Amino acid sequence: MTTWYDVTDLMIWPLPHLTGIQRTTVGILNGLLELRLPVRLVAFDPRRRAFVPLSVLALPETIRRHIPAAARLVDDADQEPATAALAPGMLSGQNTLRRKRWLSSKTIFGTDAAATEMRNAFRQFKTATRGFWRQSSRWARVRLGLRRADAGHGGAARPGAGPGRTVPRPDVQDPGPGPFARGDLLLSLGATWTHPAHAAAAAHLRRHGVKVARMIYDLIPTIKPQWVEEIHTRMITPWVRSVLADSDHVFTISEFSRSEIDRYCADNRLHCAPLTVVRLGDVLQDNPAVAPLPRFVPGRPFFLCVSTLDVRKNHRLLYDAWSVLAARDPDGCPDLVCLGVAHLYVADLLREIRSDRAVNARIHVLQGIDDNELAWYYGNCVATIYPSRYEGWGLPVAESLGHGRLCLASHATSIPEISRDLPEFFDPYDAPGLVSLVDRACRDREWVEEREARIRDSFRPTPWTHTAGQVMAAVAAAPAQEAA
Repeated sequence: MTTWYDVTDLMIWPLPHLTGIQRTTVGILNGLLELRLPVRLVAFDPRRRAFVPLSVLALPETIRRHIPAAARLVDDADQEPATAALAPGMLSGQNTLRRKRWLSSKTIFGTDAAATEMRNAFRQFKTATRGFWRQSSRWARVRLGLRRADAGHGGAARPGAGPGRTVPRPDVQDPGPGPFARGDLLLSLGATWTHPAHAAAAAHLRRHGVKVARMIYDLIPTIKPQWVEEIHTRMITPWVRSVLADSDHVFTISEFSRSEIDRYCADNRLHCAPLTVVRLGDVLQDNPAVAPLPRFVPGRPFFLCVSTLDVRKNHRLLYDAWSVLAARDPDGCPDLVCLGVAHLYVADLLREIRSDRAVNARIHVLQGIDDNELAWYYGNCVATIYPSRYEGWGLPVAESLGHGRLCLASHATSIPEISRDLPEFFDPYDAPGLVSLVDRACRDREWVEEREARIRDSFRPTPWTHTAGQVMAAVAAAPAQEAA
């Protein structure tokens, strides 16, 4: 049996550092390699609508840097030790997936913070434009008497479209088993919903005797559409339904996410494949003993928030709290360093922060921070803050504890599963409560040191080998469970 590891989303990763899902996908791959398990790489080619075997050399340089064996293979003049560290077959397959496009969103817009905001604004413009033309067409048909005004927002439902459900995509022609043999395993643990035909192609593999195991991190685009663009809900919901119904095994990352999945399947009368919760690793690959100075060094005590800037991540609460702190004691107000890429619906918030003279010298939003710089920020902050309103897991909380730092964390959804007693929890809707905790962390160093001593004594970081082992154990146990 060959274990094929799906790197589809890694092949198009545009950033110089890894975040959430991509950090997990690379972490589990590293875990499999450290366990010396035989694994080969595969990616979905949307042009061929088929899976293609890849060499590790086909991965983008940003990704290879986070796979130690692959990085050594590229960097070392003597490649024998690096080759030996790779699983057999990791050098087999194509060295490229497709010809690189000379014109892309990065070459058009750039990659800095302003470019990210521009890309988000452009996506929202496209969504609004589609909505305008759809409503204009409906209005014109009603005015011309071609359709009744009470015919419903979307008109006559197409076959298969129920209330609140996305119309299924047309079936994709079975491309055959490709590089897979009967009895092989496809581990598809990444963000593959960006390729509409990927889910159907993975499901087709089961007809050829290939076992398919996939991962759902959370159901946010499907059950919390207020936090994403409409196009994301329409794109991801069919993918979610396919993963749940057309896999041999499904993984998720917290008991909270499992409960959300169980509820969704019950509400939609959807049969779900066997579901296993795995604990994510939280050990950074690059974690130097002495972290080098980052590009930006705060000039005063600072708190650290590591998170994509997103309306769900709740940076608005941080702005409100720092507004109170700065108004009450302008000279004593600590700095806040937010590390993350600006995503949806935060452009107005960032404009407020930039324009607010009371806090714009205290709140610093940085992106493109590598793991070495991140280690410095973890090592030198007063404490970390994670204010999210909804999570599938909450990896930065675990990383903060792994660095022995006090974390002021939201008590929402899955976050307490990381550790029930080591973070200092607060209500993600309570700005005064967060102000009190920040005040205490600044003024009561004995309390912070006592909490951090308990963290260092109690918290055991989870290596990615543990996560990889959980994944493979669950897959191996499945046939026995089916036989029973």
